[in-house]
Amino acid sequence: MNQEQTITVITIATLIIMVSLVLYLALQRIVLALQSVRLQIVQSVVPKFIQISPETNSLVELGIEVWRLKKRLEKIESSVSPDQVKALQNSYSKLSRYLDRNDIGVTEYADQKYNEGMNLDVLAVEKDPKIRQSMIKETHEPAITHKGQLIRKAKVVLLEP
Repeated sequence: MNQEQTITVITIATLIIMVSLVLYLALQRIVLALQSVRLQIVQSVVPKFIQISPETNSLVELGIEVWRLKKRLEKIESSVSPDQVKALQNSYSKLSRYLDRNDIGVTEYADQKYNEGMNLDVLAVEKDPKIRQSMIKETHEPAITHKGQLIRKAKVVLLEP
C-alpha cells in the first residue's frame, strides 16, 4: 500500500470514528430524554397520597375506630339509658376533638350521589331500578384526611339504576 492509500484509509477511519462518536452522543441524548419521559409517566401514575409517619398512621386507625364507635352508638341509642347514651357521646366527642386537634378528618359517604371522579374504593355494586342516579348505599370504612390531604380512601357499596 502506498502513502496516498494509507492516508485515505486513515482519513476514512477517522471519519468513521467521528461519525460513531456523534451517533453515540445522539443516542445518549435520546436515552436521557426517554428516561425523563419514563420518570414523568411514573410520577403521573403514582397515587397522590401523602406519606405519613407511624404515629399519624395510628391516628388514621383511631379515626376509623371513632367513626365505627359513632355508628355503633347510633344503633344502640334507643336500647340503653339516657345516662349511658350521654356518657358514650361524651367519650365520642372527646375522641373526635382529639382527631380534630391533630388535623385528622373523617368523611362518611353513605346516601350521597356517586360520580366516577370520587376517590373511593368500591367494594360492591348493587342494582336498584327505583333510583335514577348512582348512590353510595353504605360506607364500610370512611375516608381519612390529614391536613386536607387524602390518606386513606373510603370503602363503599354503590347502588346503581
